Amino acid sequence: MCLFMNVVNTDFIKFRLRRFVSAVKDIPPLYMVIIVILLAAGGFALFAFTDTEKGGLIAGGCWVFILLYIHFRRKDYHFVYLVEERPWRVFAVDYLLLSLPILLMEILQGFLPIALAIVAGCVLVGRIRQPHIRARHFPVPRLIPVEAFEIRAGFRRYGGLFSVFYVIAYAALWLPYVSFAALWFCVLFLSDFLKDCEPVALLCSRELAVRRFLRRKLFVNLRLLALSTAPVCLVYALIHPGGWWLACGFFILLLCNAALFILIKYAYYRPGGKVTAGQIPIIFSALGMLIPVLAPFTAACLLRYYPLAIRNLTPWLYAYH
Repeated sequence: MCLFMNVVNTDFIKFRLRRFVSAVKDIPPLYMVIIVILLAAGGFALFAFTDTEKGGLIAGGCWVFILLYIHFRRKDYHFVYLVEERPWRVFAVDYLLLSLPILLMEILQGFLPIALAIVAGCVLVGRIRQPHIRARHFPVPRLIPVEAFEIRAGFRRYGGLFSVFYVIAYAALWLPYVSFAALWFCVLFLSDFLKDCEPVALLCSRELAVRRFLRRKLFVNLRLLALSTAPVCLVYALIHPGGWWLACGFFILLLCNAALFILIKYAYYRPGGKVTAGQIPIIFSALGMLIPVLAPFTAACLLRYYPLAIRNLTPWLYAYH
């Protein structure tokens, strides 16, 4: 125990546990029941998927990519880097704590080398320096229309990292499932792009009714997403003919998730603000692209947030009348 306390800063671990307990206490009981059911279903589905060594290897590889995404997006990176003599230890312990469920699955399935590889991945990811990304650093492709200004703004900030995952989606087409995992990360970026709320003047610039505004917003963004991801799914279906249904299903879920992100943004729209609500539906909906048993959750959220978005936008779009 003393050796462990000397290797890592246990104050950070205690802080993480206090934040976790506080966050759990703030979740309403009904939501907590739903979360537990969804996590249990997702856990059983993932345990069944890792029944073979190939499945365990794919799950472990995808999880390391998720940790890499978390590492590049964490907000406390520079704070930990300044206050800790060896910050990589704090990051590695954080990622090891997050990896405990999948590590337990791999060990129970008898894949100890894969579990050790995930542990090594946690340490290696913790050692990677977080790049300093500037808003004007990455050029925006001309294919992105002006109407998709959220994607253009997000691309200026995180275009380099977004492009890496997009290139991986094409480069890994001969490997099963890896391209889908890369596209999944691209969709996570899209959910972050859509958190910023535009001013009312920009919202009302086209003078559209609420339903027409939402339909136009969905059409512009989903068309752009479909044009950029359909080739990956099509080539995957040609290379892996037996998995054509998987490519089609993933493509449909990808578009449904993007539509949900847009609806959640406008369901909680406030001029010039940042959407922080609705993150739990976004997380479980995004997991539905990887765990099919959660896919119906996305359809239920679409039905719920469409009328909420109409109700919330009505006073803003008609404010100048």
